[in-house]
Amino acid sequence: MTVRQPLRRRITRLSGVLAALVLAGLTPAPASADRFDSYVALGDSFAAGQGAGSYLDTCFRSDLGYPAVLDAAPKIGLTGNAACSGASTGDVRNSQIAVLSKKVDLVTVTAGGNDLDSVGALVICAADPGQACTEALAQRAAVLQTALASPGTSPFFQDLLGMLNDIKATAPRADIYVAGYPLLFEPGASPAADPINGLTQQLNAVIAAAAREADGGRAKVHFVDVSQAFAGHGIGSAQPWIVGPPTLCEASATCGTSVADIFHPTADGYTRGYAASITAALG
Repeated sequence: MTVRQPLRRRITRLSGVLAALVLAGLTPAPASADRFDSYVALGDSFAAGQGAGSYLDTCFRSDLGYPAVLDAAPKIGLTGNAACSGASTGDVRNSQIAVLSKKVDLVTVTAGGNDLDSVGALVICAADPGQACTEALAQRAAVLQTALASPGTSPFFQDLLGMLNDIKATAPRADIYVAGYPLLFEPGASPAADPINGLTQQLNAVIAAAAREADGGRAKVHFVDVSQAFAGHGIGSAQPWIVGPPTLCEASATCGTSVADIFHPTADGYTRGYAASITAALG
């Protein structure tokens, strides 16, 4: 878990992040009059900040991930970040929720991709965009179709719902923002680009449905669609906000320094994509 850092380091990071927010055309504080003095981030590698660099630990938590960017806003104070690369909804429930308390008033979470083994499908499609990729995507699409058509009988849907209900129970005061996943590719960027984007859209639809059910009309659990913010910045675009594999990188800066960074947002993606979308939702 990461908490507030020494003052000098925090001020330095704050200055850099606020500058990035200004360049992105964002207001560095939510439009809402609410103040969130106890903000906790939960979830997987997309919540941790993998892809952005400047990693703090083996969970790939980054000072450039969206929790740190939100923490730079004057009305938001990050008091805990339990997000960790590779985390499933079960990991969030079993290991991360312990950082919550009744004092927490804001929670963000991105999770579900690892339950679906999205990375496994991406690895298969990167190696073989043909039949093997088609079969891998079809298997995962069937899981998502069941979750949408019959959520009560879908283990995938029930795991998402259980995670959100556990967060609600442990932090009953909190507003919960469930951030989805960006579409990784520009349309037509590769033979597998459009099918992979379609699978991500289905995944986001299931996560949004789970958020609605967990909320129950109380306006406390919100799904945040980040795909529109990332539009035009997928792998294969002129200015990608997603770390691409070497064959599809537009510039070395978007290729990342590690194979593990591939298919994750860049620092711009976390600031201009995730943080911008969550900031707008807060308002």
